[in-house]
Amino acid sequence: MYTVDASVHISALNPTEADSAASQAFLARVRQHHLPLFCPTLLLVEVAAALARVFDDADRARALVVVLRDLPDQTLVPLDAALADRAAELAATARLRGADAVYAAVAQHYGATLVTLDRQQLERLPPLVPAVSPADVLAGMAEEA
Repeated sequence: MYTVDASVHISALNPTEADSAASQAFLARVRQHHLPLFCPTLLLVEVAAALARVFDDADRARALVVVLRDLPDQTLVPLDAALADRAAELAATARLRGADAVYAAVAQHYGATLVTLDRQQLERLPPLVPAVSPADVLAGMAEEA
């Protein structure tokens, strides 16, 4: 089970980013193996905002959000009071930005591994929440094969 933050989706869609190939391969593996995803609804907002800025194309951003919202094997988790409290605690404990803490809280709640390209999440979350890069997940899958 994984929680995938916006950085991975944005990287996968932007081949000029250094981690694009690993992000694309990770997301392809997720779809191919029907791995369950638990992601905050915040993901849709962050991806729309980033894609509209990067590609200067609001229509393309909206279309990609529809695809993202309808990914099979993905559960979108709304931010309610309990999740907000959990995110606030993680934000304070791990010194995270607010949105980053929401992804961490979803991962923690569902016992999922957070997949991110965000250095602060990768460095500060373990051992509170498992956090790895797409390349790390792919390496682990290759070792299991």
